[in-house]
Amino acid sequence: MWKLSKYLLIAVIFLSQNIYAQTPGIIEASVDKRKVATGEIFTYTLKVEGEFISPKLTIPKFNDFTIASQNQERQYTSKGSSTALTVKITYHLFALNPGSFTIEGASVKDKERELKAKTIVIEATGRAIKEKIKAAPHIDKGIDI
Repeated sequence: MWKLSKYLLIAVIFLSQNIYAQTPGIIEASVDKRKVATGEIFTYTLKVEGEFISPKLTIPKFNDFTIASQNQERQYTSKGSSTALTVKITYHLFALNPGSFTIEGASVKDKERELKAKTIVIEATGRAIKEKIKAAPHIDKGIDI
């Protein structure tokens, strides 16, 4: 009986350490608006949480957008050989041209796993910013009737 209890105790300890070491992480991407006018600012937020050994975060390229501002919050907590990571990155973006644009999913890679956020499609409507800028002086002057 003692041997069986001893082996069960060892098995429970071993399994609990493996479960703890393999705590799944999350990576989420979100936007506050999916349809915007050209030049209208929208917010893209990326959130990463989990326990990682040596994480590498890859952020999407915002080729079709202009970055108006960016903010980052990072918190690391070491637990033995792993690191609990919490990252929140916020971008304020706007489109210069009309169209349907895809923001590829961000990813975080660790030794034996990769987590990937979903891709997000933004629909920008209206005239291109260059056209709006050309029209601005005429709008400012007004029209005499």
